[in-house]
Amino acid sequence: MSSSLELRHYKAPRWISTPAGQWAYEVNAEWRKQADGTFAVSERRLLLEEAEKLQKVATEAHQD
Repeated sequence: MSSSLELRHYKAPRWISTPAGQWAYEVNAEWRKQADGTFAVSERRLLLEEAEKLQKVATEAHQD
């Protein structure tokens, strides 16, 4: 029997190797969808930079 509180776990693609990228893939559906459709290295770098920013904002908001 599955619970409605059960968390989904997503397996990030291998190119998402940073902790922030792993975090963003797990918690942000929009970011995950964009990452799944990104193939160019330059776009992947931009997504990982965005993940760093998202994680920083989330961490700061959680500390307040």
